[in-house]
Amino acid sequence: MKHKAIELDPRKLVVSEQYQARKTASQTPLPQLADSIATVGLLHALAVVKSKKRGFHEVIAGGRRLQAIHLLLDDGRWPEGQLVAGNLYDEENALLVSITENVQREQMHPADEFEAFAELISQGKTIEDVAAAFGVTATVVRRRLRLGRVAPALMQAYRDNELPLDALMAYAMTDDQERQVQVYSNLNMWDRKSPRVIRGMIEEAMTANHRLVHFIGLDAYQAAGGGVTRDLFADEDDLNGIYLIDRALVDRLTLSKLQETAASLTAQGWAWAEVTLDSEPVSNRYGRVYPEPVDLTPEQQATVAKLQTQEKLLMHDIAILEDEEEKADEDEWEALNQQLDELQEQIRAVEDQCAAYTDSQKKVAGCIVRLDYQGVLDIVEGLIRPEDRAQAQEQQQDADGVGRVSLPAVKTRPTHSERLVRQLTANKTAIVQAALANNPKVALAVLVAQLARRHFGAGYYSYGGFGLGISTSCEPLAADAPDFQESRAGQELARIEQHWGDVITPGSDGGELAWALSQDTETLLELLAYLVAVTVQGIQHQESSQANTLDQLAELLNIQMPEWWRATGETYLSHVSKDRLVEVVSEGASPEQAAPLVRMKKKEAVDVAEQALAGTDWLPSIMVIKQN
Repeated sequence: MKHKAIELDPRKLVVSEQYQARKTASQTPLPQLADSIATVGLLHALAVVKSKKRGFHEVIAGGRRLQAIHLLLDDGRWPEGQLVAGNLYDEENALLVSITENVQREQMHPADEFEAFAELISQGKTIEDVAAAFGVTATVVRRRLRLGRVAPALMQAYRDNELPLDALMAYAMTDDQERQVQVYSNLNMWDRKSPRVIRGMIEEAMTANHRLVHFIGLDAYQAAGGGVTRDLFADEDDLNGIYLIDRALVDRLTLSKLQETAASLTAQGWAWAEVTLDSEPVSNRYGRVYPEPVDLTPEQQATVAKLQTQEKLLMHDIAILEDEEEKADEDEWEALNQQLDELQEQIRAVEDQCAAYTDSQKKVAGCIVRLDYQGVLDIVEGLIRPEDRAQAQEQQQDADGVGRVSLPAVKTRPTHSERLVRQLTANKTAIVQAALANNPKVALAVLVAQLARRHFGAGYYSYGGFGLGISTSCEPLAADAPDFQESRAGQELARIEQHWGDVITPGSDGGELAWALSQDTETLLELLAYLVAVTVQGIQHQESSQANTLDQLAELLNIQMPEWWRATGETYLSHVSKDRLVEVVSEGASPEQAAPLVRMKKKEAVDVAEQALAGTDWLPSIMVIKQN
């Protein structure tokens, strides 16, 4: 459509009442649009026609921009004599131009806004600058910037319409991108879009039914000034419907109460007593001393004998009740069993007194004070810390030593950091996946073996797909291994993924099933190999010398690891210390080639090490396929 580019005096422009297609007000307030124009100028020319009033023009597309400019004129923020760019159209095409501009104008995708805002901030712009430039509030910019910190994989899912905006906002509750991807991967296709489920996974809500609240008491929390909210749809006595607002206060009250117990333990002679909110098993970094046997006193022996007699009588009564042909009284049966449980607990309590820790043991050992999963006080006694190992060894030699003891392992610095262990094992997992994806026979055997294990074992499994109780779970390898996508295994998996993506007919109406029914067995086996392969899991967080199921699969597939992965600056060498570089080159090449690295700076040493290892088959122990 022909038009003429002209420059116009904004004071001689009016909004056309006859040809303006937009009748519904925009969501962007005029003052914010005015701020944007004042900051970055008028980016799009106004569409105009000549007005019947001599010297004036009517705006047929861009009316709000003109109103914003008039605001700037009124505020004195429009430069004196500055003209406005316009495109002059014939009156016969005016309405069509107005409709076309408003219909075809495409808003910037919010994901692009997130990244654009972040880029501007990184260039030194303030939040207020960005808000003015885009014609939005500062609050909108802050929210966009927070959403811009979500993991790239989730942002791509949002771009691809696989995640709604409210779900993306739920993932942004944490800045930990690894945690975001982990939650996303562990949820099914419906729950990963549910803000409620996502928030619950990322930050578990604390209710009055939480183990810490059981320990300190809800009344104590509220007496200390802690606030609560209640679920309007929950029963009054439903503890899960009472939400505690101040999690930090709960932690402080719990630790304070645990510290009281710890103080009483050190008063009893223990060398130390630590408190923790963790309920996981005690770390194997601790050693232990074991209580010495102590004979029961005559009074204790008499108590046990009496309780055991009562125990036998109760067991006899329960047996008679269970043998009756008529239906036994359920309440009576439960009451007798309750009494039996209480009796047996009393017997155990007395018998526990036949073992006790000596004063010598307490001088070298300590306790951990914590809560179990139900919020009950749990004291783990007789622990030896790594730093007390030498003292415990000395006391073992004394005449009144510490008795039976297991010493903590000597603490040594691991060869590889946890992050590097995850990176290497992610790459190792990808290699097994790629090899398995190209071996349908083994993939089929693995799948059948897995299904057999699930069928003949215990437990229930979620249902999905076409009514089958089979589901898959894939580890986000790229999240742990930045070099994964450029690796040979990563490229091979991407190639296979692309192949099947081009071949399969997707669709919620069962398009995949229709496609599968039309394929031959060989094609289905090849696809099955890939689908089984990408479920292979093997990312580790700590080094281990033990063979695992990933090694078993790799051995089954006869994988030659050096053909898939080599130690380069990017994949390994730049992630370890210079001392480790010297050790690696000595092992993989020769001590003579390793010697000069000692005097080099780290970057130079990495480059030289990479050259020395080129053409060798050296692998770090993590990447070696271990034999069962």
